[in-house]
Amino acid sequence: MSLIGIDLGTSSIKAVAYTTDGAMLAQASRPVPAYRPEPGHWEVNVLESRKAFWDALASVTADPKVKTDRPVALSFSSSGREVFPVAEDGMPLGPCLMTPDVRGDDIAAETASRRSPEEWFRLTGHVPRRMDAVNRALWWRRSDPAVAAKARWFMNWHEYYSLLVSGRPVVDWSDAGTWATYDVATGNWSPERIVETGIDPRWLPEVQPNGTPIGTILPHVARDFDLPTDTLLVTGAYDTYAASVGSAAVDPGVVALACGTWHSYNVPVLPGWPVELVHDGFNVNPHPGPTGFGILSTDPNGMSVIDRTRELLHLSIPDLEEGLRAAGPGPGHVFADAAYTPLPHVPATPGFGGTFSGVTLSSTGVDLVRALLEGIVCQFSLSLDRLGRRGVELKLIRATGGGARNAWWLQLMADICGMPVEVVAQDEPGAFGAAILAGVGAGLYGSVSEAVARLVTVARRFEPDARRGALYAGVRARLSAG
Repeated sequence: MSLIGIDLGTSSIKAVAYTTDGAMLAQASRPVPAYRPEPGHWEVNVLESRKAFWDALASVTADPKVKTDRPVALSFSSSGREVFPVAEDGMPLGPCLMTPDVRGDDIAAETASRRSPEEWFRLTGHVPRRMDAVNRALWWRRSDPAVAAKARWFMNWHEYYSLLVSGRPVVDWSDAGTWATYDVATGNWSPERIVETGIDPRWLPEVQPNGTPIGTILPHVARDFDLPTDTLLVTGAYDTYAASVGSAAVDPGVVALACGTWHSYNVPVLPGWPVELVHDGFNVNPHPGPTGFGILSTDPNGMSVIDRTRELLHLSIPDLEEGLRAAGPGPGHVFADAAYTPLPHVPATPGFGGTFSGVTLSSTGVDLVRALLEGIVCQFSLSLDRLGRRGVELKLIRATGGGARNAWWLQLMADICGMPVEVVAQDEPGAFGAAILAGVGAGLYGSVSEAVARLVTVARRFEPDARRGALYAGVRARLSAG
């Protein structure tokens, strides 16, 4: 028996098959291009995402190892918050506006004004900004009423691919928690807030808990991909929470950091979280682990900033790593604020953008990228400080994503944050977390906690050096002053 986890990312679709003991059998990744037709716009063609999905799944299911070790269930790790209009037959009616897309601040302000931030936080776990799925749907209705009139659903990636694979448009708890109409108390849509926001209730998918069987795959999916007809589709999780499962960061005090395109993290938390967190820009979403909920911080200024800057400077990863190895223990002579994309909870303002200072004619590309890496880590540490002041326990960072391959950066993170940083052995924790949830839903594991204790192993650990961390007090102070 095997399990398939599919990471529904914004820049690529990754499908991975695992044995029930956690060994990887096969993997495939297909890119999904992004389009920026105007400044501040960021779109994905849903049909191109769909092709990437089918191609990645076909590659994995065609692997001889998977044909020998037949899949029994599959599930998703889904990039949350992005929604798009979908017709009754499953055909997308427009592009997916990605989270950094700045359209819709006016609609978000209208929605948010209906309640106090504290009330929104208590009811839904977040204040509905422009990236909230409800506000995206309302934006479509205002900007293109003809398309909205044809829409049967507004869908995120999880429920869209659930519809295509099983025939049921089902969203998991953690992804549903990104909608202003979600009620954390009931785990379902709130009739009161459906009326209040003016959202069409027909647009909303069905909600089920994480790790819940949705049903068997459709006959044509089984036939086209040579899968057993009784292969089960199971609800997955919002990608940051799926990665926390795949890296065994499911207990209080463990920070599940996804240092990928975004620099986002979550911390498992029991009900009763401090409502004051809303003033620090945090969200709370349902979590598939034993606590039931997770505090979430999202920052679009992660490896997207690093990779884009490297491209502009024509700086290769090997050259960057060589330059970092030669760097001294303290900050470089260049300072950088890496805030090049507005934070999701902060409305975009004219003139917004990151900054460099201290750049001279002797500065190199390594100096500039190093300053960005230092700035991202210092901002991350300031965010953790805010959590600590709210009484949230923090003791360990589990790092995943492309940034977790950079040992220099992870050591800097441990030093500045003052706690150990670990990297697990699994290369694709999002897909692995989805596969674990597939196994839970199929009854192969008794619980998420049981599965991660059995399957997840740590490959590297970085211990903090307080003396080096203290050298960055000035950078932290400068970023904090803003």
